[in-house]
Amino acid sequence: MRYLTFAKKQERGADVDETEVKHDIFLLYLEAARSGHPRAHYNLAVCFHFGIGVGIDYEAALDHYEKAAAGGYTDALVYMSKMYALGEGVEVDRARSDQLLAQAAEKGNPTACFVLGGHAANDKNSAIALSYFKKAAENHTKYSYCTSFDDAQSGKDYESARDGVGRNLAKCLFFAAYLTILVLRVKEDYAAAVDWLKIAFHECEMPEAAIVLAHVYTYGEGVAQDFEEAEKYVKVAEDFKLHGATDARDDLDEVRARVNAAKKNNKK
Repeated sequence: MRYLTFAKKQERGADVDETEVKHDIFLLYLEAARSGHPRAHYNLAVCFHFGIGVGIDYEAALDHYEKAAAGGYTDALVYMSKMYALGEGVEVDRARSDQLLAQAAEKGNPTACFVLGGHAANDKNSAIALSYFKKAAENHTKYSYCTSFDDAQSGKDYESARDGVGRNLAKCLFFAAYLTILVLRVKEDYAAAVDWLKIAFHECEMPEAAIVLAHVYTYGEGVAQDFEEAEKYVKVAEDFKLHGATDARDDLDEVRARVNAAKKNNKK
């Protein structure tokens, strides 16, 4: 929406009334929704839900969210869940709210997966938490402009990718990898978890992923052991003063020294 706002401001000039700009955007979404496109219905629902360019109309918002959800747009399920949780235009219905959020999570929606995964983590149920975070991670291509680590690293549509992925997907990618590698030790998923970490780090600009990336390259878990790569990520962790940076440095120095000593002994 902010891109349309910027375009409309450019079109109308610097002194344009913000209210007029938002109304113009609402009219664009209204026209687009007539095509039946799920994203158009979602955008229109948001306008009605939060009063963007039009008065708040919860009934209209719910109607357009339902049309967007029917077309597979899972963010609509998340906002519908919010409406039922808070009683916005409907009676408060926690069961319905939870049901809608679970439907969104089942389809890999990052926000729903992050919320439900977080609840499970708070209940100290790491396996259930991982199942939600992993669902978002495995479906990340549906919610990201980039579809692989190679795309992310090459900068493919980078600005759009960074905006489109969103912080919730980044967190799901990170926590899915963290639980897989460092907590539950699901070795058959290590390689996939490393890819999730790289996407979180390179595409989502999430520095916290550097800690776990330093670990996998230090110990060769999911990737070939590579001290040079580990060093890069340890330095990132140190530069950002991340919790665990000191431990990452100590681990790297200890493992590298041990490997180098073994090589020297083999030469004798």
